[in-house]
Amino acid sequence: MMSLQEFLADNYRTELSAFRAVLDGIPDEAFGTERLGHSPAWHALHIADWLRLTVLGDRTPSYHYLGWEDKDWVKAMQTEAAPVAEDADKGVILARLETVGEQAVAYLKNATDADMQGMTFSPSAPNGERPRLAAVGLHLRHVAYHRGQVVLGQKA
Repeated sequence: MMSLQEFLADNYRTELSAFRAVLDGIPDEAFGTERLGHSPAWHALHIADWLRLTVLGDRTPSYHYLGWEDKDWVKAMQTEAAPVAEDADKGVILARLETVGEQAVAYLKNATDADMQGMTFSPSAPNGERPRLAAVGLHLRHVAYHRGQVVLGQKA
């Protein structure tokens, strides 16, 4: 039987591949164009930022695409420059998503049972934390949601 870690890594790999396929289908000239509130470039950077924060637990204060930029907790996480800007070349943005995605999949595949236990930072939870496994599962659905947003944006 597949381990929990293998299951999570496989599901993240699959969902990130589906998200990437949708992003690859966006013409270069439309990649930075806002549709339904955000551009495909923003969605890619948003998922990369949330992968770093939720799966990798990276608290480096270089987050600029979390989606709650008016909140104090986000402002505190923006003291360093973003690794990639929304107006960067499509290839640069997709490479960033690919790199962070690969790191997240590798982390999940190699995580110990202890790594999947306990609480983790989760700003959308009422107390700012949620069980680690629940947070990882929530973010997997979050990737699928943003894939859908990019698809809907292209129909707008």
